[in-house]
Amino acid sequence: MANLLFEIGVEEIPARFIPSTISQLEENFKRIFEEYRINFEKPKVYATPRRLTIKAKISQQQTTQEKLIWGPPAHVAFDKNGNPDAPALAFAKAQGIEVSELQIKQKGKGNYVCAVIKEKGKNTEEVLHEVLKSLFFSLTFPKMMRWGNGHLKFVRPVRWLLALYEDRVIEFEIDGIKSDCKTSGHRFLAENPLTISKINEYENHLEKAFVIVDQEKRKETIVNQAIKCAEKISCTVLLDDSLVEEVNYLVEFPDTVLCVFSDQYLSLPEELLITVMKDHQRYFAVIDSSGRLNNHFIVVSNTSLENRENVRRGAERVIRARFEDARFYYKEDLKNGIERLLEATKGIVYHKKLGSLYDKTIRIINIATKLSQKLLPEKTELIRLASKYCKADLASGVVREFPELQGIMGGYYVRAANLPDEVAQAINEHYLPKTFQDKVPSSDAGCIISIADKLDHIASFFYLEELPTGTEDPFGLRRAANGIIAILLKKKYSISIKDVVDMIDELIDEETKKRIASFIAQRLESYLETSGYDVNMIKTVNDFILNRPVYEIKNRIQAVKLFQKDEEFESFFLAVKRVSNIIKDYEKIELNPELFITEEEKELYKVMLKNRETITIYLKHEQFLEALNHLNQLTPVINNFFDRVLVMDKNEHIKRNRIALIQELSELLKSVADISKLY
Repeated sequence: MANLLFEIGVEEIPARFIPSTISQLEENFKRIFEEYRINFEKPKVYATPRRLTIKAKISQQQTTQEKLIWGPPAHVAFDKNGNPDAPALAFAKAQGIEVSELQIKQKGKGNYVCAVIKEKGKNTEEVLHEVLKSLFFSLTFPKMMRWGNGHLKFVRPVRWLLALYEDRVIEFEIDGIKSDCKTSGHRFLAENPLTISKINEYENHLEKAFVIVDQEKRKETIVNQAIKCAEKISCTVLLDDSLVEEVNYLVEFPDTVLCVFSDQYLSLPEELLITVMKDHQRYFAVIDSSGRLNNHFIVVSNTSLENRENVRRGAERVIRARFEDARFYYKEDLKNGIERLLEATKGIVYHKKLGSLYDKTIRIINIATKLSQKLLPEKTELIRLASKYCKADLASGVVREFPELQGIMGGYYVRAANLPDEVAQAINEHYLPKTFQDKVPSSDAGCIISIADKLDHIASFFYLEELPTGTEDPFGLRRAANGIIAILLKKKYSISIKDVVDMIDELIDEETKKRIASFIAQRLESYLETSGYDVNMIKTVNDFILNRPVYEIKNRIQAVKLFQKDEEFESFFLAVKRVSNIIKDYEKIELNPELFITEEEKELYKVMLKNRETITIYLKHEQFLEALNHLNQLTPVINNFFDRVLVMDKNEHIKRNRIALIQELSELLKSVADISKLY
């Protein structure tokens, strides 16, 4: 195996593009090297704002390839005695082989002459210039650009190409940029360009030039420095994962700087201050030992240690200005008050065909009221109150400036109006959850309003016929449905998907309600599938998925999964399958026990009646596994019936009555799940 190093040097790449580019570079490397028949070990992919690098060990020669080339039909190429005629001789000569090396293989309905040509692989170095160019052009980005007078499109202007194979330059050119053994260190701290003469010195050489090229090492440096910075003042840094990743791709040689702001700003909501620091300035907030926000923050700089004081002064000046803006908007919002903010929502268009934001609020109130009357009647008035103000903060100055604080600021504004804390908490949390993994609102009021809000959102865009496609969901309807399912699952509310959708009383008709219910059910099925249940197992609960509480659906399918491990499961499954097969082509028939003739019919019916009561009790207490185990006891009786009774009797009345008996048996067997759909 030989060493390969390929680096693309660019102007600063947007940090949000880099993680996906790392994955893309690794995947494309594997695909392209396989296409060129070059073996390799797992490559290392590095990325900084100014470079994309791949290091790998690759084979020194392409693998040998066999090609099958088809020639003329066998009866044309050879005579009756098997001797080669002119077509066989010509074909062999064209392929550069002896006629004795020709083979005859079947193709379609006939036999044809063919040649198996072994193509020996070239030395890797001979083709590497093609391979690296292919790798370069395989990269795509959400936004690409051209620059200068060239025609090349890339995420940012390309400035150099470093390509070494066994410490030798692989020469090629892309849009006037020639590959070399040159790279660049830190833009401001190093003397550029740098010469890389040995591949195994690449990382060390760059680190001396103030570039930590390994993003994992760079991230570890940032985290460790930030922790030590906070420890200097006996505090803890808030290491938000997304912020750490973003900052990691903004710098090449991180240096953390501890900064301070006036403690007068600590009177503002903590979430507002943290949002300004994190989302707008990429600064890390700091908390004290009691968990409260401290008036220090940490900046990750991309300059030298000597420049720390300048970085500190600049960051403190910027954060002071941003906090002043935040304080101004917050004070204005408090001055206006929650009632004025609510009134202002009448002037905010939600959608030209759906009215204002205030109109949406009225719809949310109506849905939330119905839900609370069914699930939490004692909290209906509180939920109505929280619903009334849940969108008011969208008219506030703070949320216009910092949209990510919607809901959170609403909680502060209703507290300022001396409304109950539970109202504030519900408004604060009602945008949750955003994914199945996200936490749900901690209060029941927050959960009810969240469901109502998401349900109205789905209904609105079904009304507009703006529905998700296979690859796109521009209005986040799947996300909204996922949120509803997550709440119903985690809170174990005793309400079905159909009942939830029936709470919508505006915009849509009954047919659209059915479509929405089916859409939400699909998200439940998707959740179950990602949770480890296979498609057939999910089908066993299809009859319940719309009409039973969501958490119960999961419990039923979990019971099926556990029951499937029972040593007697297979015999029970075969009995159930036997039942379902014999009645699958019949409409519902009314049973008449007086038409029973055989003891087996009477015994089966008697056992069914007796067990139906027991199963009903199990179902009432949601003991689904116990119910399945009890149904399993019917297997001998079912088999005895089929072994001794001819269902398809010549007498039509007796036959139909036996079909009706089996239909009732099937309903009993399917009372937990339809096991027949497992295979």
